[in-house]
Amino acid sequence: MSDMGELPFEGESGAATLEGTLLSITFRNEDNGYTVARIEVHGRKLPVTVVGSLPGIEPGDSLALSGRWATHPSFGRQLEVKRVELRPPTGREGLVKFLGSGRIKGVGVRTAEKIVDTLGLECLVLIADNPALLSRVPGVTRARAKAIADQLAEQAQAASTLVFLQQHGLGPALAQRVWKRYGHETAAVVREDPWRLADEVHGIGFRTADGLARSLGHALDEPARLRAGLRFLLGEAAGEGHCGLPREELLRAAGPFLEVDEALVEGAISASLAAHELVEDGLIYRPELLAAEVTVADGLRRLLAREAPLTTLSLAAAVDWCERKSRLSLAPDQRQALGTALGASVSVLTGGPGTGKTTLVRCLIDVLVAQGRRVALAAPTGRAARRLAEATGRDASTLHRLLGLMPTGGGFRVERSEPLALDVLIVDETSMVDIALMAAVVQALPPEAGLILVGDVDQLPSVGPGEVLRSLIQSGAVPVARLSTIFRQARDSGIVRVAHELNAGEVPAFDEGPGGQAFFIERPDLAGALAAILALVTERIPQKFGLDPLRDVQVITPIHGGPLGTQVLNERLREALNPSAPGKPEISRFGRLFRLGDKVMQVRNNYDAGVFNGDIGLLSAVDEDAGTVGVQFDERRVEYALDSLDQLEPAYAITCHKSQGSEFPGVVMPLITGHFMMLRRNLVYTAFTRARSVLCAVGQWQALQRAAQTEGAGARWTRLGERVREES
Repeated sequence: MSDMGELPFEGESGAATLEGTLLSITFRNEDNGYTVARIEVHGRKLPVTVVGSLPGIEPGDSLALSGRWATHPSFGRQLEVKRVELRPPTGREGLVKFLGSGRIKGVGVRTAEKIVDTLGLECLVLIADNPALLSRVPGVTRARAKAIADQLAEQAQAASTLVFLQQHGLGPALAQRVWKRYGHETAAVVREDPWRLADEVHGIGFRTADGLARSLGHALDEPARLRAGLRFLLGEAAGEGHCGLPREELLRAAGPFLEVDEALVEGAISASLAAHELVEDGLIYRPELLAAEVTVADGLRRLLAREAPLTTLSLAAAVDWCERKSRLSLAPDQRQALGTALGASVSVLTGGPGTGKTTLVRCLIDVLVAQGRRVALAAPTGRAARRLAEATGRDASTLHRLLGLMPTGGGFRVERSEPLALDVLIVDETSMVDIALMAAVVQALPPEAGLILVGDVDQLPSVGPGEVLRSLIQSGAVPVARLSTIFRQARDSGIVRVAHELNAGEVPAFDEGPGGQAFFIERPDLAGALAAILALVTERIPQKFGLDPLRDVQVITPIHGGPLGTQVLNERLREALNPSAPGKPEISRFGRLFRLGDKVMQVRNNYDAGVFNGDIGLLSAVDEDAGTVGVQFDERRVEYALDSLDQLEPAYAITCHKSQGSEFPGVVMPLITGHFMMLRRNLVYTAFTRARSVLCAVGQWQALQRAAQTEGAGARWTRLGERVREES
C-alpha cells in the first residue's frame, strides 16, 4: 500500500490510495450511496474530503479508499472514490465510535462503551459467534441483545457482499444496487447466474454481467449465458428500431458475439423459446414486444371492423361547413382527406410541411365538436403537444399524460377496463410513436371510439422499436389520406421549399438574397465550418432575425462524435454562450460538465418527475452541498440528485433523432462528408423541417448531395402491417 505521507495534496491530479477513519458525512443519497464525507487520514493532520458512491459507511468506520484526486472550483481538493473497503475497527476508541455512531438502533455512545468494556476489544467477533453474550452488558436485555446482534450481522454481510462484488469488477454504485435487489441472497445469486443481473438490476447490461461472470470463472458455453446473450441481442435490435429478428439474423449475430458455434446458438434459441424467454411468430421476439405488436393489430382490427363513420354529415356538407367557418377554400386533396378521416373509425393523415395538415385537423375538430363528439388531442412529446395546442386553439396533452402514466414506470392507469372518456382521439406526430406506446393508446380507447393518426411518414421513425405510421400506411387495411398540395404561403417559405426538394431526392436550391429563410453556407474545411456555426448561433442569426441565441437557435447535427458532432459543438457553444466565471457553480458527473445556465436535454423518460426523452431546459440551480441541481423546463422546474445527472446532457447541439417533435425559430445544421454513414435523406429532412423562421446548413456541398441521393436506413423488422391485414 502507498505511503500516505507521500500523497500529493497540491499540483496535478492523479491516482491515490489512502486509509483513514470516517469523521463526518456532509451529504448522502440513500438510494445509491453517493456520499460527500470527511476522512481523517492516517499520518495526516488535516482531514480529506472524499466524494463518490460509499454505501453503508458511517462515522467511526475504518476505510481503505482508492480513487483520483481532483480540484473542484468551489470546494477545493477532493478524492473522487472509485473503490472503498470497510476495515474492522481497532482499539477502544475506534470500537466505541463504530458501535455508538448511530448505525445501530438503540445503541449510543454510553451503551457502546459498556459493550466494549464488558466484552473487550474482540467484542465484534464474540458477538458474531455468540450474540447472547450481549445480554451480559449492563442494561441490555435479551430482546435488545438479539436486535443489536441482528443489525451487526446485517451490516457485516452487506459490507462483505459489497467488497465481494467490487473485487469482481462492479463499482460501488452498481454493487449497492445489486445488494438492494437481492439482499442476503446476493452472493448466491451472483455466483449461480450473474447474467440475471442484466435483466433485473437497472444499470447493469449483459456486458457488465458477463464480465462479472468471467471473473467468477463461468464458461462461455454455459446455457444461462447463451440465453442471456440472445435476450441482449434482441434488446440491442429493439434499440435500433426492430420489434424482432428473423431466426437467421439472430443466428448470424449471436455466434460471433457470444464466441460460440452456431449449433450452440441454435440450442440456446430452442431453450429460450421453450422457457418462454423468447417467442417466435414469424420473427423471434422478446415477449413484451410481440405482445405490444399483437395488441396494436388486434385493437385496430376491432375498430376497423365496425366500419362506422365519425359523423353522419355528407362530405359536401362537412366541406361547406368547414370553409364557411374557417373562411378558407380547401384544396382537392384536403377535401378528400376530410372525407377519408370522417368516413372511417381509424385513418391516417400524412403529408409534408406546408401541405395543410394543421388546417385539416382544425376542420376535423370543428366538424366533430359541432356534431357533439368528444375530441381529445395528444402527441408523443411535451413540445409536440404544445405546438398542437397552439395550432388548434384547443387543449392537447402528451400521450403519457392522457393515458395516466403511473409513477415509477408502473404502466398506465387508463386501459381497456376503464377506457378514456372520448369519442375521437387525434394523435399528432405519429411517426414518433413506437409500438409499446401505440399499444397503450389502443388499449385505452373505448370500443366505439374513432382514431385519427397524423404525421409525416417521410420523417425519421420512432426512437423506440417499431415503425407504426409507415406499417399502417403500407398495410393497405387502414384508410390513408396523403396531402401533397403546397399552399401559397408555404411555397413562399424557403424552408418549406427546400425541405420538399430534398424529400423528392433533389439537391435543394437555397435562398441567396437578404429576405431569405433557408441558406447553405459552404465551408470546405472543418475549422471554417465550425467558425461559421459559432458565428451564426451567437451573432448573425440573433442580430438579423431578433432571436435569443440560447433559447431560440438550435444546432442539429447528424452524429455525436467527430469534429462537428454534438460533443465538440456542445463544448464550443457552451464556451461562447455560457462561459465559466468566478462564482458560477459547475459540476462534473458521468464524464459530463454541468454549469449553471447550461442548456440541457433529458435523455431518458423520467416518469416520476414527469420529464421525457427530448425535453430541453436550462440548468437553473447547482447545490453541491445538498447534492442537487435544478432544471427549468418551460413552466416546470425539476430537481435532480447528482447521481442522476446521467439523465441529462448538454443541448446546445443535439442529434437529428433528438430533435423529432420539436420546432425551433432558428436551426443551424452542419453537413460534412465526414458524417458519411448518417447522410440520409429522411434524417436531414427531419432536421430541416424543425426550423420555423430560419434554416442555415453549413459545410460541404458534396455532403448535401449525398444526403439528397441516399434513402433512409433499411426497413425495420416488424410484422405489424401483416397483422393488421389479417382478417381485417
